[in-house]
Amino acid sequence: MRPSRGSRKVIQQAQAAGLARICQAAGDLIVYGGEEPYRWARWPAPASPPTTGEARAQPSELLRASHALVAFTGRHDLLDELTSWRDTATGQNVAVHLIHGPGGQGKTRLAGHVAGLWRQRGWVVLAAHHRRDRSTAAEFEVPTFEEAAGVLVVVDYAERWDTADLLTLLRDAHLPGRLPVRVLLLARPAGTWWDSLRGRMQRDLGLTPGRRELEPLEQETGVTRAGLFRAARDRFAELLQVPGAGSVAVPSALERHEAYRLVLTVHMAALAAVLAAERGQQPPADPVQVSQFLLARERDHWEAMASPRRDRPLATSPEAMGQIVYTATLTGPLGYQDGKAALARAEIESMQAVGQLLKDHAVCYPPAASSPGPVSPQAVPAPHPGITVLEPLYPDRLGEDFIALSTPGHSCDFPADPWAEAAPARLLAPPAGAGDGPAEGGSMPTWARHAVTTLIEAAHRWPHLARQQLYPLLAAAPDLAVHAGGAALTRLADLDDIDARLLAAIAARLPGHRHIDLDIGAAAVVSRLTENRLADATDPATRARLHEALAIRLSYAGLCTRALAEGHQAVGLWRRLAALNPDAYLPLLADSLNNHANRLTEVGQWGEAVPVSEEAVRLRRELVVLNPDAYLPDLAVSVNNYALRLTEVGRRAEALPVNQEAVRLFGELAALNREAYLPNVAGSLSNQAVLLGEVGRRGEAVSVGEEAVRLYRELAQLNREAHLPGLASSLNNYALRLAEVGRRAEAVPVGEEAVRLYGELAALNRDAYLPDLAGSLTNHAALLGRVGRGVEAVSVGEEAVRLYGELAALNRDAYLPGLAVSLTNQAALLGQVGRGVEAVPVSEEAVRLFGELAALNREAYLPDLAGSLQSNALRLAEVGRRAEAVSVNQEALRLFAELAALNREAYLPDLASSLNNHAALLAQVGRGVEAVPVSEEAVSLYGELAALNRDAHLPDALRSLTAWGYVLIENSRFRAAVTPLTAALLAARELPEYVAQSIIGSAADLLRLAYAGDAAAVADEFRVVTGQEVPTWMKEPPSATEG
Repeated sequence: MRPSRGSRKVIQQAQAAGLARICQAAGDLIVYGGEEPYRWARWPAPASPPTTGEARAQPSELLRASHALVAFTGRHDLLDELTSWRDTATGQNVAVHLIHGPGGQGKTRLAGHVAGLWRQRGWVVLAAHHRRDRSTAAEFEVPTFEEAAGVLVVVDYAERWDTADLLTLLRDAHLPGRLPVRVLLLARPAGTWWDSLRGRMQRDLGLTPGRRELEPLEQETGVTRAGLFRAARDRFAELLQVPGAGSVAVPSALERHEAYRLVLTVHMAALAAVLAAERGQQPPADPVQVSQFLLARERDHWEAMASPRRDRPLATSPEAMGQIVYTATLTGPLGYQDGKAALARAEIESMQAVGQLLKDHAVCYPPAASSPGPVSPQAVPAPHPGITVLEPLYPDRLGEDFIALSTPGHSCDFPADPWAEAAPARLLAPPAGAGDGPAEGGSMPTWARHAVTTLIEAAHRWPHLARQQLYPLLAAAPDLAVHAGGAALTRLADLDDIDARLLAAIAARLPGHRHIDLDIGAAAVVSRLTENRLADATDPATRARLHEALAIRLSYAGLCTRALAEGHQAVGLWRRLAALNPDAYLPLLADSLNNHANRLTEVGQWGEAVPVSEEAVRLRRELVVLNPDAYLPDLAVSVNNYALRLTEVGRRAEALPVNQEAVRLFGELAALNREAYLPNVAGSLSNQAVLLGEVGRRGEAVSVGEEAVRLYRELAQLNREAHLPGLASSLNNYALRLAEVGRRAEAVPVGEEAVRLYGELAALNRDAYLPDLAGSLTNHAALLGRVGRGVEAVSVGEEAVRLYGELAALNRDAYLPGLAVSLTNQAALLGQVGRGVEAVPVSEEAVRLFGELAALNREAYLPDLAGSLQSNALRLAEVGRRAEAVSVNQEALRLFAELAALNREAYLPDLASSLNNHAALLAQVGRGVEAVPVSEEAVSLYGELAALNRDAHLPDALRSLTAWGYVLIENSRFRAAVTPLTAALLAARELPEYVAQSIIGSAADLLRLAYAGDAAAVADEFRVVTGQEVPTWMKEPPSATEG
């Protein structure tokens, strides 16, 4: 139950709570800690307009989007588009849409207007703020969702979020049930960062986001710059109480300057015109002159606040206040201690104490309304102070202009401050004692990311800022660019005049491995650098290396199609070079082919990847002949990859010998360097056990799986953290292999250990290990069902289905097979415990999913489709829908016959099972004559299987005998039924009790049924078969039994 308002509980959060948890906490107060990736806040209603006095003192406040002072205009088509997006049902309850455009185009104002409209329709509107956004309140009172029509989540400056954090937010946005969630992302650019993020959303989250560029408002019918100017002019005149401003003419410059395509710039011009009219001045026309005029009014405000004529004048001089405002605009809001440190580093030219400077600045620029005052008495104090300092100059564009105009080097009529020339360098200087290696995040000041990002944005409009500050700063400390993150790197690479040497210096500081936050920006930097270098490079080998390196970066960023194209270029160049000089270039061609096969797989071109991978193996074999020591490790990797490529297209029988070679090669390497290559041996053995099981060589699979487990246990003893995942995987595989040969009792504790280890791993890294946990739960549930622990099995299976459902919602392509398997198993388990009505729709969904998968890759998923059809037929029969069951099982039988014709050893058990079920189903619908030969064939196949592996197949062989007996009885062949039923009854005594019980019970009931049908004939046949008289129990009335 949710607590009453009078007993509102407080939740201390160490991590951000997803929307599902937020819904459960409706009405509660969440107090955030310091490590959550993001924070929720209610989207604010428009703020109260400043008073006339406040507006006159600080006119820039009138431009803040949060005030929404000028009536919203236009955007009718876009509002309709967003309404359609809101109301259109999707496969998931979450949908994402990006609105992008330059700063000042009206993105935040649009979001605020949409929020207001949607609230009127019953939607809850939330803002999500990144953890670096210090202006966010430390407390969040959760709204109620009970009557909500849906939830709108707005994410401003989305391009500045770490990719991992933004993906986390989107994962967390899923709500139970059908309450729709719409996530509206606002960003300035939509280039590389968006292409990469969109790919990650599609692959990892199963989301297909929409995108819309926010075009200049003037492009809409009936909207003009002059009209926008007049509306803003009249509203500002009203707020500032300047009645004569209504006569101010629209500046002719409004139509000439490109900058006035932005609504904000028009509003800035209107505000400047009203202020000029108040003073009887000529209004500024040029956009830069407008910024200068408004910034001069800011300076007037600082002077007024420090004037001796004021009641309590500020101690900070206007000059020092300008330097603090400059610093605040670079750093963004900070906690108190960080704010003190920033001002100390900036070396503000003032005799006042740093604390006094912060207090004076806060008088001029109070913290944002969302930044709280003292924490309420009910709240648990947050680790970071709730109050922030150094509120920047808003709007962003005006703040960026202030930084640029304060910096010497421009030709505008605005006084630059020599202090600003080195201010960024002082603010961003590495701490004393920092080495020359790549900087870790902890060695950078808290404000470094915001400061570099702001400089980059300002440099796009102010070239002197790029030349005199940004480029020299990054040349001296390229780690600053890397620390600023992927979005900043992307914007940096977009600067027209950036020098290739600077890009090269930054590229050299990028991590050589994947880095989810940096991958997007790294791809942009290396793309621009490669473009420059390719323009000058004539040497084919150099060009090939450039294409190869770029392909790697693009692949890391998830830009798989572009990566594939670059890799294709590299392969072509290396191929031509290797034809001319194989000694020098064949190794590089082999490397490139190996990588290219992986990239083909990344874009789903599995069939095309196989021959490419095969060629890489062939070339590396040639190289090993020439130099085994140098190239054997590469060959082992290529062979292992080739086995995976074959498996991906369902060619398991071919994959097995390839995998066995990989095992052998890694074994040779481990003999020379056990520590380096033993993990490869263990991993390839575990893969081999799976392949052996899949091709029907189950006895060998057990031995190989056992060896893999032994090696991983040895490795985990040496380094548990490194090898626990491998141990868990090998245990999961080994449990399945044991079950396949009938050693189910042994398999259960092995499966339990795998589940426990994956649970431990998922607790440490949920994203990485949740799929493995879901898979191990699916397998363990099936094992529990097979040893008679049906109720436990259903509970475990429900958890597996839930986890796979969550995963498939995030990445449908990757996890749909796992979801389908878990549904098939769960349907069987539900049927086992008598919950047949629930089992049918679960089973039907599994068939639908496997049908979808088989349509994409028939060879890989045909066995699963056949199995799901067979399971569905049984579920239908359990609820009396026998005619449908016959039809469904007929299709399963056809598919298993097709599979057994291709690989008898692997699929003979499935064919026998399907035949056995089909015979029983035919008998149940009155087609007993047809059922007899089908049942006889099932008995024959199971006899063959039991002769090969008695432990694995005896239980099913005896079940087929009872089914044959049932079919004979349905054909009134009571005497003939005695032999198979008696054989099943006697042989079942060898089996474990939990298996034997059902077989003995069925055989006994059917013998009673046969005796009731023809007592004399059955008694006579029973004496012939057993040498005994019919026991008393056979003469009892039979219970309702169906084969």
